[in-house]
Amino acid sequence: MSELFQAAIQPHQLLLTFLLALVVFYWLLVLLGALDFESDLPDDIGGDGEAHGGGDASHGHGHGVNTGGAFLSAGRFLGFSQVPLVVWLSFMVVFLWLGSLALNEWYNQPHSLGQAALLLLPNLVGSLIMTKLVTLPVAKLFKAMSDADSEAEEVIGRTGIVTSTEADASYGQLEISTANVPLLINVRTQPGAAALKRGDSAKVTAAGPDHLFYLIEPSPHS
Repeated sequence: MSELFQAAIQPHQLLLTFLLALVVFYWLLVLLGALDFESDLPDDIGGDGEAHGGGDASHGHGHGVNTGGAFLSAGRFLGFSQVPLVVWLSFMVVFLWLGSLALNEWYNQPHSLGQAALLLLPNLVGSLIMTKLVTLPVAKLFKAMSDADSEAEEVIGRTGIVTSTEADASYGQLEISTANVPLLINVRTQPGAAALKRGDSAKVTAAGPDHLFYLIEPSPHS
């Protein structure tokens, strides 16, 4: 353990060790609830940038560059547009720190700053590849979370018909008409509210925990 600590505070490793400490400190604050973790995917940012980039090109006298589109393409290639940026950066810092530690241990025994600088390029390339590979399954998780949020936003505020025998605080189903196949969702009434009967009209007011069900209230038209 003492050898690891000594290696972590070597001059060529010190900056990465400081960045790793910041990452650990950030996630500790998130776990303790002192910071709110922003889990939204940054595709919207890239999309806005692409739109702005197109606008700049139209006013750039033929020399405009669609930097927004380039940023989005790079983000998709490297993976930082598919997961929250703080997650991507956290993985990147961890791999950079580990890669620097290993490469300098193998190929830079005198701990020369010049040799450490030469090893930075392969370390950066390897860390980008590893971060991309690790964030692939993580991206699927965040996409599923994003899709659930989008579905909730589409359902909340809409009105449907109770199709179960009744809908109360413990069980119920609501059918919402759509342009294609009707949408059937699990619903609950607010605790203490009167149960709704089959055929009653109800309005979706909020999503329950993990979007397993939605809260409803009687519709004014019922």
